[in-house]
Amino acid sequence: MASRLLLSSFIRQRDYRAMRNRIVSSIDGAGFDLVHQVSGTSCAIQSDYVLTEHQLALFGPERYEPRYEYPLLVWLHSCHSSEGELEGVMPALSLQNYVGCAPRGPISSDRGSGRFVWGKSPTATGVAEEIVFESLGVAAEQFSINRRRIFLAGFGSGGTMALRIGLRYAHLFAGVVAVGCKFPNEQCALSNLPQARTLPILWLYGEHSTQCSVSHICESLPVLHAAGLALDIRQYPCGDELLSNMLSDTNLWLMQHVTNQPMARSDEQAATFSRN
Repeated sequence: MASRLLLSSFIRQRDYRAMRNRIVSSIDGAGFDLVHQVSGTSCAIQSDYVLTEHQLALFGPERYEPRYEYPLLVWLHSCHSSEGELEGVMPALSLQNYVGCAPRGPISSDRGSGRFVWGKSPTATGVAEEIVFESLGVAAEQFSINRRRIFLAGFGSGGTMALRIGLRYAHLFAGVVAVGCKFPNEQCALSNLPQARTLPILWLYGEHSTQCSVSHICESLPVLHAAGLALDIRQYPCGDELLSNMLSDTNLWLMQHVTNQPMARSDEQAATFSRN
């Protein structure tokens, strides 16, 4: 169903509206009204949380050119956070190279208002898939998007969800970037293995992370190696953090796959960008 949503969303593309280097979010009411509800989704995934309506943040590249088909980066926020992460991610990643899109996690956090989570159950994953693919349709209506250059990326639990969705629908994505997250070993994440092997994956983690520890990486490697995934793993001198050089390295990796040309890794000094 999610595949059909994506394909139909591109069929319905209309004239794109140029938005110059700005974040548009239904949270603050700036720019376009992008509150977008997932139809038919009303079930509670976990009894401790309340399912929220789908809200979205979009980022328009600097010097936007509507005749150029831009790569799209879909950012899934970390646990107990929100789509507002996109506002900090895109300037550190690139102001010009991508259209950015960040849907809100569907479950309200128990740590205060304005915070959301993705959930871990099969139902939560199904809802997340609907949200992601509906968000692609919204981004395609607002910007000129290259449908062969759609990348999923996420931080913490958002990175794990990006891996789940990317591995399941590998034929629809150009790559996945997962930062500071665990590999999804449950829910038959590798059930679509032949196509999953063609999906480029960049997995970044902190040397002192508690969410994605070195031991978790080591335990996952034999399975990932046996599966034959196209995986690039990089370690950084940090804990459960999103560093500016993680995002600059991500930009280089993404552009390598956009242009099909190898690029050297950035040697910029690591600086803490945000802490979850």
